[in-house]
Amino acid sequence: MGDSDPGRPSGSEAPGRQHRAIIRRKLAMPEPAKDIVVRERLSQRLRGLLDRHTVVNVFATAGAGKTTAVALAVSDLDRPVAWLSLDGTEQAAGRLLVYLEAAVEGAVPSAADVASDALSSSLHIGEAAGLLAESLQGSRLILVCDNVERIAPDETCVAVLSSFARYLPSGVNLVLVSRVDVRLDSGSTSERDRVGELVESDLSFDAQEAAAALRTVGHVDVNPAQAVAATGGWVTGVLFEGWRHAQSRELDPDSLRSYVAANVFNSLSLVERTFLIHTSLLEEVSVEGARALGQENAAQVMADLRARHLPVTWSSDGSRMTPHPVFRDFLRKALGREDARTLGAVRRRHAEVLIAGGEHEEAVDELLRLGDLEAAGRLAAVALPSLVARMDFAPAARWLDALGASVRTPTPEIGSVILRVAFALEQCDRGVELVDRHGYDWLPEPGAPDFEEAHVLACWCLWHSGRIEEAQSIADQLPPGRNWLIAHTLIALATGEEPPPFPEYSTTPSGPLDGLLMRLAFLRGRLEGLDDPGSFDPWRTILGGPWVVAALRVTGRLDAAMSMFEPRRGSSQPVWLHAVDAVDLMLDLGRGDEACASIKRGRELIASTGSKVYKNLSLLVEAKLCLRLERDTQRADRVLAEATANGALEYTLTRETWLMWSGLSMLRQNRDAEGHEYLVECLRSMQKGDRHLDLPTVAVYLAEAQWRLGLQDESDATADLAMVSASTHGTQHLLLTALADVPSVAARAADTKSSRMSAWHEILAVLSGEHPVRVNVSTPRLVLEEFGEPTLTVDGNLTQPRLTKSVELLSYLLWAPDRRATREELLGALFGGRNDAASRSYLRQALYRLREVLPDGLGPSQDGDVIQLVGPALAMGSAQQSVDLVAQAGRQDGETRLQTLLRALSSAEKGPYLATVSGEWVAERRAVLAETFLSARVDAAKLAYRMNRYREAKGLVDRVLREDPYREQAWQLAIRLAHASGSDDAVLALYQRYVARMRELGVPPSDEVRRLVMQLRR
Repeated sequence: MGDSDPGRPSGSEAPGRQHRAIIRRKLAMPEPAKDIVVRERLSQRLRGLLDRHTVVNVFATAGAGKTTAVALAVSDLDRPVAWLSLDGTEQAAGRLLVYLEAAVEGAVPSAADVASDALSSSLHIGEAAGLLAESLQGSRLILVCDNVERIAPDETCVAVLSSFARYLPSGVNLVLVSRVDVRLDSGSTSERDRVGELVESDLSFDAQEAAAALRTVGHVDVNPAQAVAATGGWVTGVLFEGWRHAQSRELDPDSLRSYVAANVFNSLSLVERTFLIHTSLLEEVSVEGARALGQENAAQVMADLRARHLPVTWSSDGSRMTPHPVFRDFLRKALGREDARTLGAVRRRHAEVLIAGGEHEEAVDELLRLGDLEAAGRLAAVALPSLVARMDFAPAARWLDALGASVRTPTPEIGSVILRVAFALEQCDRGVELVDRHGYDWLPEPGAPDFEEAHVLACWCLWHSGRIEEAQSIADQLPPGRNWLIAHTLIALATGEEPPPFPEYSTTPSGPLDGLLMRLAFLRGRLEGLDDPGSFDPWRTILGGPWVVAALRVTGRLDAAMSMFEPRRGSSQPVWLHAVDAVDLMLDLGRGDEACASIKRGRELIASTGSKVYKNLSLLVEAKLCLRLERDTQRADRVLAEATANGALEYTLTRETWLMWSGLSMLRQNRDAEGHEYLVECLRSMQKGDRHLDLPTVAVYLAEAQWRLGLQDESDATADLAMVSASTHGTQHLLLTALADVPSVAARAADTKSSRMSAWHEILAVLSGEHPVRVNVSTPRLVLEEFGEPTLTVDGNLTQPRLTKSVELLSYLLWAPDRRATREELLGALFGGRNDAASRSYLRQALYRLREVLPDGLGPSQDGDVIQLVGPALAMGSAQQSVDLVAQAGRQDGETRLQTLLRALSSAEKGPYLATVSGEWVAERRAVLAETFLSARVDAAKLAYRMNRYREAKGLVDRVLREDPYREQAWQLAIRLAHASGSDDAVLALYQRYVARMRELGVPPSDEVRRLVMQLRR
């Protein structure tokens, strides 16, 4: 069971075959009412997007006409269309995939059972979604997913859509219709031209369209321009005259929608109102379904309603009706106000309808709302294993809580389900409560499929709660093998004993224990492969996501870490992400306020887990923040004392972290002997436990302590240990953050090296660099391409200000501190210091022409004599982007660093900075950028050389020497490359050229280069 696939169905049938009858109602393409105006402008726009993009996002508020617009646009195309209307019951990865499969197979028979069979064959959900997408090859299908906001909060569902979107063949489209902005994973739709958008402003009526629409509903006396002005063109507001209400006050979309729904509803008879209220539980209302809910006269009432003008969609034969989401929400709220007896009766009938239709999971929710725990429990016992196997943990947890699952002794099967939920939601209290109430008899027996996984997860629950001996006892019951290694690797983080050999990841689709293994790998500093978010295995990319974020951070890939973190920022799971990951990431980026906010939020989340470990880790990360951000040793010591009182010293993992930050606090207070004692103990413990993550940090602090105590040789050796550990495990970023606390360690280590091409000299150069590390994960609306002939892009469209001086002004503001400059500064830079009437007029014109081509909120603002530009999230220049990449590369190593540098250099190769602009400040900026990129090219050449990629290294170093023939490090590297090619003559020839160049400067050859040549010729 430890290696089981979370996407595998628990029964003999694949989930797709089980749910065919259930989801037919979701697959009908809506037929817009005949009186809705055809909006050719909008249809043409949408069809153009379908031609140019694989994925089209249609995002707008309720009532904006999204569904109608898409239905009209695709109905006239000579292409097959599949439609899937989501209702929120799909907030589960497995179920959503089943519905996607059912939607497409009607139009593409070859897609039938592709995903279901993949899951049955133990492929994980992401791969199954990819296979389903690939099966659509050549079909020209358009798949529309409507009401996507219903599943947007579920990361697993977004991951399934991301996998599906990534593998869609050319000529096949996915259209996402949603009230909220749903962004698929950037790794899944990384090519920008694969995604197009239709947003609120595109969908809004213009006056001409509003006039046509109002005529179709009989409102010929209405001024369309007035209606559009009052509602902002909101389709539903215009059609149902809500705009009249909006005229009396500022437009409030929520109150306007309520007004529309209430006025439409109140025009109906009591029988019609009761019918609509009681059938609002159904996604699609049919005569048969309405009768099952007690509406015996359903056929007649539906015929009467068909003659009304209502915000509903009817089937072509009038037998089925789907209320608009806004209207349905209104009806459901009205249902909630019915008397308890009536409401209970309606819900009871609805539960019976769900059970009869095989919708057991929906029926459990309905029975729980009714308070019928007995019936809900019987159904839940059947549905829970498959629910959890599909990774639908939140609804599973809700069921368990509502049913009081821990009160009664669970079966081994239900006990295993509870442990999976506890691990997935990081709520160790669930497992501990079972142990406290029922002992261990509920755990599966040896030989049962769940035996090993359940024991490891029970061990995890007890370990987190501080019950190490009990965890050890359970771990000892496991047979030798991979799962035994996982459990004892976890135990060693508490006991400090020498850990067993590190387990391997499963070669089959993973389960919870691979998610646990990711955490252990990170804590041990075994980062290889962990910082690669490209896998689509849910246990490793969704539940393991925080540890991927953490691994990206510690390996210096801060932009990738932020890209993964941002979509998860608003979630509450997993706890580690917010309690530890977010604090570290914000601290590394210098965002102190956000780091403090993350600590506060993390504490709130930790309170519900029962984890002693998480509470201590939160305290320890707060101590780090005090020392690094605020340099407040008194507060740090208070927090460290609180961690001690909470048992932080009882776990080797948290004890080492406590020793590390206590050691730094002592150094800050010049209590060097005490700091030395703590740091020596910490380093020994980490080496014994094979824990490398924070070893470079501890070694740097210890090297400083040793130097202060006069132990110079030991200090040099410890500093080299820090360097070796960081280089071996790819944690140069952590080395640099530690050296920022005690930079003299790097200076002393560099002094001990004879060659200025040493790793310590490179580290020293990064530490002394003037460019801070900045990341910007969002795509700015305004992008100024500054290399070569400057071009300005706004929202993806080229824009050309009338004055070249406007572009120069924009570039200057992009580089200015805080993007602010006074009028005098701008006159000095852009007009050579002239402050006459002509220059001031020209500056005003440049500002005006720049604002003229920029949308509201993007142009420079002015407060008196101060002119300011928006921040980097909205506006960015390509030169700054490249410089930021160079700065980030300094915190990376190996192939990652080389690729980051090459990305920065490729942008700079488009031409000189602002090639068509002249001026003193531009010349100065060009010189600074040229030096930055020459140094970056030398660094890239050295990296390529170390990786034995000599041809690539030679191309880079030759380019440097052409641009700057006096750069000594480039000559050294060129000589090394010549020697690597086996040519002594080339070595001497290069040396002669080097000597000649130095003679031009009137300086002799350096001793270092002479020694290098002598050494290579031996």
